[in-house]
Amino acid sequence: MRPDTVPSRVARMLLDGNVNPQAWVNGGRKREPRLSTSLRLEADLGSAATLGQFLDLCGRAPTSGCAFSAGTAGATQAKFEELMRRLKRQPVGQWTYARAVSMVREGLNRVHPAWTEVADTLQSLWEGRPPEEPAPLPDPPYPGFEQFYAVACAESPNPRQYVALDRLSTRRAGDLGHWWAWADEPCATWPAKAENRYTGPWDRPTAHPVLVVNPTYDPATPYQSAQAMVRQLHDARLLTLDGYGHTALENPSRCVNAYAARYFLTGALPRVGARCAQDVPPFTTPAEPHTQAPRSAAATGPVSAGPLFAGPVGGTVRPAWSRW
Repeated sequence: MRPDTVPSRVARMLLDGNVNPQAWVNGGRKREPRLSTSLRLEADLGSAATLGQFLDLCGRAPTSGCAFSAGTAGATQAKFEELMRRLKRQPVGQWTYARAVSMVREGLNRVHPAWTEVADTLQSLWEGRPPEEPAPLPDPPYPGFEQFYAVACAESPNPRQYVALDRLSTRRAGDLGHWWAWADEPCATWPAKAENRYTGPWDRPTAHPVLVVNPTYDPATPYQSAQAMVRQLHDARLLTLDGYGHTALENPSRCVNAYAARYFLTGALPRVGARCAQDVPPFTTPAEPHTQAPRSAAATGPVSAGPLFAGPVGGTVRPAWSRW
């Protein structure tokens, strides 16, 4: 439900992992857009920034914490770039350059356990060993590839040509730019469009303010989209999660949970500029001490809350098509 279509019915709404509304609809223009949905939303830049953090934090961790660490952030970045060049020339078993890029792109979504698994896979490829393949599920559920596109292609305009977008995205976002440049290509020939797609306005007054949450390094819905969301809604408050991965839902923070619980129970918003930290920083385990303290505790801090936003159980990483 969009808060602007039935604003009087919006009691409490929390938006986690945000898109820029105007960018999603290409400003409401009817002509063919120059950029695809993902590039207008700067998802490629969000992925590139998050990958930079992944390599920086990995490089500062011992190999016991991050197997791909080369001892420093700079050396680990250089190691990753060299590995990508190697894979372009020659795959490792069934691991091609494209498969490695897709694995990294999707793995950035969830810090635990995916970041450690991504590092392990990269190190195996660096050593020339094909990573161990997981056993196939006996009766895998249908992934529903078309479900996202049924909404996105119908509502969000996309161009018909993508080769130039690939060049643009890789120039500005590096290896992960390839993934995002082609992510919306099915929309080029998608057979259905929304008959009456909503293009705004986005600033109709709602019955209550909207709470907007976003990690600072989100590889799919970058932080700047959350800032745009708050600017475009009539009355919204941004709660910043100083952390990594796609959404607070998949990268839990007790601090965010507490603010969210208080908001839903009482309507109280976090103070302007409130910030939270993730419960477990990358390349550490829950038993290890935090490397940074949450910066969100105010004099009128949130009440205690349980796992309102507890992430999925079992460490399953969603398939590459499930972007948002």
